[in-house]
Amino acid sequence: MKNKLLFGALLSGLVFLGAGCATDAPEEDKSKLPAGTIEPARENTTPLEEGPGSNKGVGAWQDPASFGGNVDKDGWREADPSGNRLNMPVIYFKYDSDVLVSSETANLDKIARYLSDKPEMGLVIEGHCDQRGTEEYNRALGERRANAIRTYLVKRGVADYKIKTVSYGEDKPAVSGNGESAWKQNRRGVPVPMILPR
Repeated sequence: MKNKLLFGALLSGLVFLGAGCATDAPEEDKSKLPAGTIEPARENTTPLEEGPGSNKGVGAWQDPASFGGNVDKDGWREADPSGNRLNMPVIYFKYDSDVLVSSETANLDKIARYLSDKPEMGLVIEGHCDQRGTEEYNRALGERRANAIRTYLVKRGVADYKIKTVSYGEDKPAVSGNGESAWKQNRRGVPVPMILPR
């Protein structure tokens, strides 16, 4: 009786192990497919490696942002991935204010002219604050600053659909430190030129 149970368990184990084995079935003859049939896609089983010289992305879908330059959900691609923003000027604000100061008018006009001459270009305007005030307050102030720049550019002839705004509040300071010399550099609107999707 013991031998029969042992033999049965061994046989069940072999059947179980054999169930996952691949067969050497011949590849399907594509010439027998009906005319107009599209061959089903095969899954890429090549492992993806990380790092320089890797095969990451070969035969597999990747987010376009991973190919250099940031791409947002709408397909807007950063025009200058080096971070220089095509040397566009930063727009500065007074303490606790979203009102554009007259000393920034020339820089705003320069941005408007640049965008008007380039139909393929858009702009993301980042609103920033210094670290004084609550996080919620600074996020709202950063948004108002970005929108003030947007409104000015639209009045200067830039199409509204070519501009997006985002507020980082106090999260991305340009300069670390306390005191007016640091704070005045963090109260800003940063134009990030983007290439619009075709």
